[in-house]
Amino acid sequence: MSTLPKENEWHEGNEQDVSRISNCYCPNCEGGNATTVMLPTKVPLFREIIIMTLTCPDCSFRNSEVTFGGKIQERGQRITLSVTSPDDLNRQLVKSDSATFAIPSIEFEIPPTTQRGTISTIEGVLRRAIDNLEKSQPERLRLGDVDNFHRCRAVIEKLRVMAGENSVNSGGEEDNDNNSVQAQFEAYDIILDDPAGNSFIENPYAPASDPQMQYHRYYRTPTQDMALGLQPSKEAVEAGTIDDTNPSHKNVINVKKGGHTVEIDPELHKARRQNDSSLGKLNVPLGRQEAMTFPTTCPHCRRNTETAMCTTDIPHFKEVIIMSLLCEQCGYRSNEIKAGGGVPKFGTKITLSVNEVADLAREVLKSDTAGVDIPQVELKLDEGGLDGLYTTVEGLIRRMHERLSGANPFGTGDAATKQHGSNDGG
Repeated sequence: MSTLPKENEWHEGNEQDVSRISNCYCPNCEGGNATTVMLPTKVPLFREIIIMTLTCPDCSFRNSEVTFGGKIQERGQRITLSVTSPDDLNRQLVKSDSATFAIPSIEFEIPPTTQRGTISTIEGVLRRAIDNLEKSQPERLRLGDVDNFHRCRAVIEKLRVMAGENSVNSGGEEDNDNNSVQAQFEAYDIILDDPAGNSFIENPYAPASDPQMQYHRYYRTPTQDMALGLQPSKEAVEAGTIDDTNPSHKNVINVKKGGHTVEIDPELHKARRQNDSSLGKLNVPLGRQEAMTFPTTCPHCRRNTETAMCTTDIPHFKEVIIMSLLCEQCGYRSNEIKAGGGVPKFGTKITLSVNEVADLAREVLKSDTAGVDIPQVELKLDEGGLDGLYTTVEGLIRRMHERLSGANPFGTGDAATKQHGSNDGG
């Protein structure tokens, strides 16, 4: 069995990365002859995931599950989708092991512990929920829980209608008329709430926005942090309890957005700031006289290379940090710009009207916290969508086009097929 990749070693999985575990426990027949196949892989520009499949030769039971191998996102995410037609049932859905799937109109909810780590369609999630509810119906009758039996049966019938099952006509035959199914379909909303921020619903209009889908990112409560395995704050440990209303109980996550850690001798830095006579009169801060280099790993060929960093001032603007990487092994190069100095008191919004081709040559300095909005094509890039860069208007648009071309993990390959072979989630 191979070990899981380290943080910077995740890549698209292949047959060599497959691990097989024999003599596993089967939850269906309770035997010990099942086999688990595990594949760690990375979906481009999405997440690091671990795909696991369990098959039992004794009872033919088969189950698939997806676990996220990457980091927990800084904020949780709640996705609300309005299902208005049977075609929306074919949207692919990623439900992580910390996500909750809910249909408010019928007060139905799939908790994180059920259908955990699922890559399926909306129809597949609904049909698996129907199967899970039906499996326990005989047990409810055996225990005499008649009230819950009838309540579950009512929910099952509603879920069947929401899953787009064909109606039965007066002659007892299924009505396969698509127009009839469309006319009988009633719109409803689904909510996918994931405190870890690792769940996803397919957007068929990508890269444009989806008018039927709404995204809401939120900061987790201390209780949600604990459920995800994040350690509580020192104050919460001392109190011996978790209080969501107490801000001091919130888990503090210091995530450095981009860049690298550079070790600088504090004594040398202090001497430079004090203009030590032994080092000469230096009236400029550290880093302005020469570019500093530090070792790093090339993101393309994974070999050792160097990143150069220099601090400079842009006239009539502010201090910026320029970082550049050039790999001599494979020729890969990249550059990034970070804002230096303190955070300004006010934010800035700049609107540019591009009226002629010459405007495309205007220079643009975009920080890693800036967003880009082009209303004419309904394109909005939130902060973090692109790193800080110094380019032209044309270069910025080309960079956005390249990023969007590969940013949709379900826009290429088998995932781009609209007619899914199986909707059972397995």
